[in-house]
Amino acid sequence: MSNTESELEERMLRIVRKRSVLEAIVSEIAAHPELRCFLLQSLLPSVATKDDIRELREEIHRVRHEIITYIDGRIADLDKRIDALDKRIDALDKRISRIQWLAIVMLSLMMFVIGKLII
Repeated sequence: MSNTESELEERMLRIVRKRSVLEAIVSEIAAHPELRCFLLQSLLPSVATKDDIRELREEIHRVRHEIITYIDGRIADLDKRIDALDKRIDALDKRISRIQWLAIVMLSLMMFVIGKLII
């Protein structure tokens, strides 16, 4: 590209970027049905349709269902582990109670023996 072509291109871009020029271009596009149609056809590929939105909703619903199912499974696993811990704690409570009972019995016997030895 020659210098003059480059300069001309830059000048044209500066002119086209002016708001008044852009407004005039938009007005011309709006006034000509074939230009409006051309513009809309060029924009349509990037516009979401009702079917696109429906598919997206279905995908979101499916993924949401998968997440809820996964979380429910994890909660069920945690419930099982908590139940197992509760059983172990209950077993420990019973063992501690037995040890306390045995300690009281042993202390009582020791006190009885000491009492007999002193008398």
